[in-house]
Amino acid sequence: MSGIHNLAMLKIQSALQTALIDNIPATDKARAGVIALGPLQGDPDPDTARISVSIFENDPDAVLGKEGSAETLRWIDTIYDIEVGGCITWQRRFCIKARCLLENTGEDLLTANDIASTVRSRIEQALLSCKFTNVLADSGEYVSRGVFASSLRGDMLQSGGPGAYDFHIKVRFELLTTISIGV
Repeated sequence: MSGIHNLAMLKIQSALQTALIDNIPATDKARAGVIALGPLQGDPDPDTARISVSIFENDPDAVLGKEGSAETLRWIDTIYDIEVGGCITWQRRFCIKARCLLENTGEDLLTANDIASTVRSRIEQALLSCKFTNVLADSGEYVSRGVFASSLRGDMLQSGGPGAYDFHIKVRFELLTTISIGV
């Protein structure tokens, strides 16, 4: 049985693969090395994964159930609306984490920042352009609304130093999914 979360993440993985690897020349410094579902866990090696992108359901950095944390609770899937006609719509949340590990390539800060900003922009554009038609779970649940610009949230943090910059990018977004419940 295929769940809607996994099907949506596979669709996103395909869109990111096209936008960050397949349609980018091998000589482009902002070309990603790997697009993965979940954490890389050390594979592939850092040279291949110089620019790596991981796709997650919800936010992997959030500690769910931590009291007083509105940010973590905001990223738990919730029922969005009960519609007339016997359908339920959920607000499903996802997160893309990217890392630009530029430690062996010696870029200056301006070039490294440009590479990381380009990666972030390509991720956001790919998400906004992704069409979720024909994404249907075995249960009949489907993506009823793709990524809207208003639900897209991104962060980019820089670490490292001269000649060895390391950028961490996180992009959060939401999809609406709908299922008929007895019509």
